[in-house]
Amino acid sequence: MTNAELSTSQQTVDNNNLPLLVAEDIIKIYKTGKIETQALRGVSFKVYPSEKLFLIGPSGSGKTTLVSIIAGMNKPTSGKVFWKYLTKDITRSSLEEIIKARRRFAGVIFQDSKLLLHLTVKENIELAGYYAKIKPSVVKEQTEFLLRFLGIWEKRNKKENTLSGGEKKRAAIATTLITNPKILIGDEPTGDLDALTSESILDLFERINKELGIAICVVTHSQQVASRADRILELRDGIIIGQHSSEIQLRKLEKSRLLEIDRQNRLSIPTNIIQNLNNPKHFSIISQKGKIVLEPIFEPNRFKNNNQIITCSMCGKMVTDDSKFCNYCGSAITARSEKNE
Repeated sequence: MTNAELSTSQQTVDNNNLPLLVAEDIIKIYKTGKIETQALRGVSFKVYPSEKLFLIGPSGSGKTTLVSIIAGMNKPTSGKVFWKYLTKDITRSSLEEIIKARRRFAGVIFQDSKLLLHLTVKENIELAGYYAKIKPSVVKEQTEFLLRFLGIWEKRNKKENTLSGGEKKRAAIATTLITNPKILIGDEPTGDLDALTSESILDLFERINKELGIAICVVTHSQQVASRADRILELRDGIIIGQHSSEIQLRKLEKSRLLEIDRQNRLSIPTNIIQNLNNPKHFSIISQKGKIVLEPIFEPNRFKNNNQIITCSMCGKMVTDDSKFCNYCGSAITARSEKNE
C-alpha cells in the first residue's frame, strides 16, 4: 500500500469513528403557569455510525422528550445537538434548516404509521421522496428496491386501511428510508405490535443496520427490543444514570448496569440501592485501593464537634494539641485559644 493509499485509508477509519449525532448538556424545562417541570437535567451522549443505541427508563424519565430534541422536532431549554455533515448546532438552526437537513440525515419512526390514508403504499413512499426533492428517476428506483427489501412488494398498491400492523410499520419505515438517512430515530417503534410481529420488525431493523449501514436510536420499554441493542442508556429523572449491554434484564437492571458520570461529574445512585440501605440522606466517600467507598450516614451531627484542630500558621500542616513546635517546618505553635484572646 502506498503512502497516499494509507493516508486515504486512515481518513476513512477516522471518519467512521466520528459520531453521527452528539447531544451535549441537554436541559428541557416545561412551564405551566408558574410551575416548572425539568424533564431533562443535562443529558449528554453520542451515537456512532452503524450503532444500535437504545434508550430505556420509567415513564416520566424524559425519554420521549430527548428523542424529539435529537430528531430536531423540539427545542431544548439549553444544550446543543450536532448532526454529522451539518456544522451548525441544530438547536440554533431555523426550522427550515432543520427540516432540510433532516430529510437526508435522519428517518423518524413513530408508533403510529403516519401513512396518508388516501394514498397507496407505493404512493406514500414516492411522496416522501418528492418532498425530499430527490430526482423522480431515483425515487422510482429506490421505491421499488425498498418495497422488495422490506417485504411489501405485493402490498404496493394497497391503502393503509387494508394493511396489517406489521405491513403498516414496514411501509412507514420505507417512507423514512427513501432519503437514504444515516440514522433511524424512533419512540417505541414496536409498541403497538404483538410479540410475533415485533420480532419480524426487529429482524428488519437488524437488516437495515447491517446491510444498509444505518444507525438505530430508539426508545423502548420492551425486553424483546432491548436485547437487540449494541448499547443501552438508562434515563431516570431526566439524567443518564448508566449504560447496559444487550444482556440487560429490564426487571433486574442492577445486574447489567454500568453507572455513568455525566459532564457535571454527577453519579446517580439507583433508587433500589438507596432503599436497601434504609434511605440515607448522607454518605461519606473515600478512595481506597483504587475503589470508591461510600458509607451511608444517618447521623450527620457526627460531623459537628468541639475538638480543636490545630494547624501550623506557617506551613498549614495539622499538629497535635500539645505540640509547641511544628514537626514539619519547626515553627512555634500557638494554641487557637491563645490566638483568640
